[in-house]
Amino acid sequence: MGGILCASPVVAADSISSQLPDIGQAGASTLSPREEKELGREFMRSVQQRLKLVDDPVSQAYLQNLADRLVSSAGSQHQDITIFLVDDPSINAFAGPGGYIGVHTGLVLAAASEGELASVLAHEIAHVTQRHLVRAFEASNRMSLPTLGALIAAIVLGANNPQVSEAVLASTVASNSEQQLTFSRAHEQEADRIGLQLLANAHYDPRTMATFFEKLQKEQRLSESSVPEFLRTHPLTLARIADTRNRAETYRHAPPKDNTAFQLIQVRMAMLSKTQEQGSPGEQTLDASRLGPAAGQYLRALKASKKGDSAAAQKIIASLRQEDPHRALYQYTEAQIEISANNYTKARVILSKALELFPHNLPLVTLYADTLLHMQQPQPVLDLLQPILRKHPEYLHLYTPYAKAAQSLGDRAEAYRALAELNYAQGNLYQAVDFLDQALRVPQLAEYERLSLEARRDMLKTEVKQTEQPVSKPAQ
Repeated sequence: MGGILCASPVVAADSISSQLPDIGQAGASTLSPREEKELGREFMRSVQQRLKLVDDPVSQAYLQNLADRLVSSAGSQHQDITIFLVDDPSINAFAGPGGYIGVHTGLVLAAASEGELASVLAHEIAHVTQRHLVRAFEASNRMSLPTLGALIAAIVLGANNPQVSEAVLASTVASNSEQQLTFSRAHEQEADRIGLQLLANAHYDPRTMATFFEKLQKEQRLSESSVPEFLRTHPLTLARIADTRNRAETYRHAPPKDNTAFQLIQVRMAMLSKTQEQGSPGEQTLDASRLGPAAGQYLRALKASKKGDSAAAQKIIASLRQEDPHRALYQYTEAQIEISANNYTKARVILSKALELFPHNLPLVTLYADTLLHMQQPQPVLDLLQPILRKHPEYLHLYTPYAKAAQSLGDRAEAYRALAELNYAQGNLYQAVDFLDQALRVPQLAEYERLSLEARRDMLKTEVKQTEQPVSKPAQ
């Protein structure tokens, strides 16, 4: 019960996992693991430059947790999956190289249950694990990784927005400007089949995949002028839906899941959209009548906070906490409401107590660090984040507050090092090397610091040279 949204625990793979193909086997001859990892980073560089991403650690943690549960159900061999949220009202999700999967806020709002959302994630995860995208670009083996990563991003993102596609392609490979990403019928069927198995292994009802497909097709029939974006890159046919339905019926029906955590995230999606100043598309899309009691109250709390009525918002959150004291989202929101009212001291008390209950909760840690920095207390930030980043260098949200705290304390070299690691994780290798160079120019560095920084810089320089080489030719 200690998760940010108290989602169901990770389920161990059962006997069904033995039916899954070995993840990472399909298409393994196309790229080496190092090349595919670097390709993913280059892909994400273009994504961050071209799309409007949602910066909400709570929603991010929920979707990542959901994806991790699905992947873990495949057994011991699995590829890391990284979920990112796109602030876009269209119904879509897409898989990129290196295990990156983008989810539109519109998809989260359109799903009627966590099972429907999980069915789309399971389908995209199957595209990743079977390396459908990488195999589709097998012929592009004479491009450098940065060029290939930008090209793939142009095609993937351009399926949703032709202007984005043209902008990226103009700076990469113009001759490919008419290429579109559409998975083959065989790839789609394989992703459906493996996705159904992932759903069943994770104790979701596989029938939700067919249900969601039918919903999308119905929407397409009702409005031919506004085809759901998901259908543009994942074409649906009656035969495919029927096959998915028939396969789903061969699995044991799972009992209904509690959708409270899912609905709370839907509420956050609806309220946090920044695409319009008044009446975001999310608020207009959300079907409030479908919400359960807790999500309905949570929606009222966020609306009150948005209007500046923090007292009313806190009263609702206090009631929710009393009913469900083990849902960390309520403490997180309670602190956010105080911060929006400039009550940072109250927010710090709330977060400090919350971290006693949920000490490893990443969203709570991130918000607590930001609160301490606003109160000009950098040393507690370093004390809090140093051991966490040492153990979890993949927690990207923590690098920026860590760097700010180090800078405030006069440790410029450590600040530059943190920024270097953040840029490295985001695929910005040149910037990462530049930050390490700046760290090495800091006067009066201790010898062990200098040696450590030089070793890390030289390692990244070697990686930069490797990425500039053409992609290795696939094994024959």
